[in-house]
Amino acid sequence: MPTKSSILPSSLEMGYSFGLAGERRLKVSEEYDPLSAWRTLSHHIARYPQDLRAHTQRVLLGHNSSRVANLLPGSLQDLFLALDNAGYPLRKRLLDLSEQYLTNEEFSFFSQWIKQNAKDDKTQQCWQPGSVLSSGQCVGKSLLLQEDTADSNTGYIGVLEEARACLDYGQLDVAQQLLEDEILKSPDSKEIEEELLTIYQYSKNKDRFDKLSEKLLSQGVTLSDDWLACQKSSNSWGEK
Repeated sequence: MPTKSSILPSSLEMGYSFGLAGERRLKVSEEYDPLSAWRTLSHHIARYPQDLRAHTQRVLLGHNSSRVANLLPGSLQDLFLALDNAGYPLRKRLLDLSEQYLTNEEFSFFSQWIKQNAKDDKTQQCWQPGSVLSSGQCVGKSLLLQEDTADSNTGYIGVLEEARACLDYGQLDVAQQLLEDEILKSPDSKEIEEELLTIYQYSKNKDRFDKLSEKLLSQGVTLSDDWLACQKSSNSWGEK
């Protein structure tokens, strides 16, 4: 079974993603898992950054769920980046509603942004946790090199966490390459396999999937039942 931690929906979760895409209310229904909903909206916003409904839904998720509250600054930043210097009422309204969920530093960051309205202010691109549109970063605010709070020298606990972070920020190819390299080194890792199969089921890249399968077989690896099931379903990939 593919893990639900990925931003990308597995074949079993496609109904969920389609359902969320049709959600017209600004407050996402509690029937959706908050983290999965946030990640699905993030993936959508990375593709369609001008969808203000999706931006608003993602910001409000940060108000209503402790599981994604730490991603609220990035959700706000993406809204601000998408609107540039336009949409003042929406930006101000959502910032005011978010104040109680932000640190003083975070609230000051966005308040100053609204006040200055400066297109060329590079601090706007200083990455905030949860952003999928920001292209910049500040010291200690890297998109892909986050420090472990328990030990600043440990970085990521492992490749899996790094790949999941890449998925959160829309870097599908990077995540896929990381997982492919890792499973060739550790073919018995069930978590790596599940995350990688989720990506293949989403991208439906049969050629790449088949090539990796051949590499694993050439190493004498016995393919798991989940892998064989994905291999069987891959025969229909690309069909209309």
